[in-house]
Amino acid sequence: MAQDQPKVAVKPMELPTGPITRARAKKFKEAVAALIDRVWGETVVGFIERSWANNLSAPCNFLQAHLAQP
Repeated sequence: MAQDQPKVAVKPMELPTGPITRARAKKFKEAVAALIDRVWGETVVGFIERSWANNLSAPCNFLQAHLAQP
């Protein structure tokens, strides 16, 4: 994450108490999916920021070959 971006306060996830109904299971599933999406997005953004900030580059060679038919 960039240094100038404030951290967003996130309410900690808790397992639902009491009987697990379909509605509660669906809400919990959606909360877990949202958490995974957020963490994945932050990870991808971090990779992109580091790649733009990195001045070192590895050489890359391209090779194209045409095989002649006998």
